[in-house]
Amino acid sequence: MVDRRLLIVIAVALVVVGIVATSALFIVDQTEQALVLQFGQPRRVIREPGLWVKRPFLEDVRPYDNRLLDFEPPPEEVIVSDQKRLVVDTYTRYRITDPLLFYQTANSEVAVRARLSAMVNGSLRRVLGNVTLSALLSHERPAIMKQIRDEVRDQGKGFGIDVVDVRIRRADLPEENSQAIYARMVSERQQQAAQFRGEGAGQCRPRTHRDHRRGATGRPKGARRRRRAEHPYLR
Repeated sequence: MVDRRLLIVIAVALVVVGIVATSALFIVDQTEQALVLQFGQPRRVIREPGLWVKRPFLEDVRPYDNRLLDFEPPPEEVIVSDQKRLVVDTYTRYRITDPLLFYQTANSEVAVRARLSAMVNGSLRRVLGNVTLSALLSHERPAIMKQIRDEVRDQGKGFGIDVVDVRIRRADLPEENSQAIYARMVSERQQQAAQFRGEGAGQCRPRTHRDHRRGATGRPKGARRRRRAEHPYLR
């Protein structure tokens, strides 16, 4: 009977120890960094991977990815300096560099992506509003994108992130403009085709009997014979 009670006590103790150990130990992966919180207040930042210890039931751990993250905001319509409207599709690459500041300002990746979308949109409008469409499509494009990236990077530092790159994947005319341009191109092609058909019909007119009576010189054959008769030296 005593042995049975002892076994029960040992089993309960092992369960308690297991629960405490599970609550006290945590692993930081190589692709992560962690922020340790106590009752919601930040206590320490862990950047090295491995097995770590925290106060059981008192401290909580917030892991954050330390890899390069991709973000694709929805396409935005902007107006360049020559008053042309463009639908611009961009993507952004960033990394969480300060977990504490990230937690205090954004708190989650969903929130920081919303901030990033607003930052990229605002920078696109400011920068592209001062350049022409031809400049955006020329060798000046890398410098334009660098200016946008630098603006977004400076703003992103306030949220504990480092914006590595901002790129334009596509810059298209709005749908209604594209349809109008396509209709105008079709109309121009139809006019050219009608003009070519008219010119071809004139050049391919069949030769009449009168044309056959005229030689290569364009004069009637009878006129040439009368001229030779009047001038023997022309025979």
